[in-house]
Amino acid sequence: MRTLKNLLLVLSTGYIFVYFSEHLFWARIRPDDSLGNWLAAWIAYSLIAFIFLTVVTYFRVKNLWALFLAGAVFGWLAEGVVVQTTYEMLPLSISFTGLAWHALITVWIGWYAVQKSLHAPVSFSTLKLVGVIGLCSGFWAISMWVEPDGGISSLSQYATFAFVTTLLVVVAYWLASWSASEPFTPNRWTTILVAAAFVLYFLFIAVPAVPFALIVLPILLALAYFGLRRNQQQETNGSLLEHFRGRVSIWKLLSLFALPIANVAVYALALSLELRWQTNWILYLITTPLGFILFGVSLFKLWNRKHQELA
Repeated sequence: MRTLKNLLLVLSTGYIFVYFSEHLFWARIRPDDSLGNWLAAWIAYSLIAFIFLTVVTYFRVKNLWALFLAGAVFGWLAEGVVVQTTYEMLPLSISFTGLAWHALITVWIGWYAVQKSLHAPVSFSTLKLVGVIGLCSGFWAISMWVEPDGGISSLSQYATFAFVTTLLVVVAYWLASWSASEPFTPNRWTTILVAAAFVLYFLFIAVPAVPFALIVLPILLALAYFGLRRNQQQETNGSLLEHFRGRVSIWKLLSLFALPIANVAVYALALSLELRWQTNWILYLITTPLGFILFGVSLFKLWNRKHQELA
């Protein structure tokens, strides 16, 4: 049973990552999208989710600063190994999207804040949080209308995409809460195999495509490692995963649909007004420097903390 629950935790976390990193980012069905591509993305993100959950467990991640570093590892594996966008516009591309989107939005908000709200006793905590996410993602979505490879989806197409993907993430959050009842204990050989797969992919795919990735990525991951290692030395056993155990009520899960409702409402309003705003630049200008700042603050906080100070 523990093996099954660990597997489901990895797969559900993988889809939560897909939802926040891909579906909310691209905000539409793209011309080259297919069921096969979506499944491939889910598998890739699930493999990274396995590494992420292993990092959270092994390094005893219990505070937001250590979590941001774990999110950075996830972001740079996605953008520096699976794809090579980390190296496209240095140094800004170090933050966007590895830190500015993956660590900040996907991990801090999508993985941590939403799950925390689902387990909170306050009835409307999830409703308020996902409502705000929905409003922001709706404004982000209209920026795709002015992108060279963009295009304007009809309201029915956009609404279908938003509600179907949200339905799947609701299931993912439910499975994650059910699976978290068993401690996440990654098998040693599975960990070695998954890590080896990423190393081989990096050496034979990423490095030939961008040779200086062989210098950039190890430095970035080493910085994250030293911060996480410091955190491990200061923390007692356990991790944030322990906070997400317990049954989530059906009403909490249903409140997640406030996200696509708010999202589609903003999209419909923008569509009716024929807005052509580059709202993505607002996010770029805020989150790109913020990603660097949060990474630096995380390292500083973890290296200069006293024992149990951030627990």
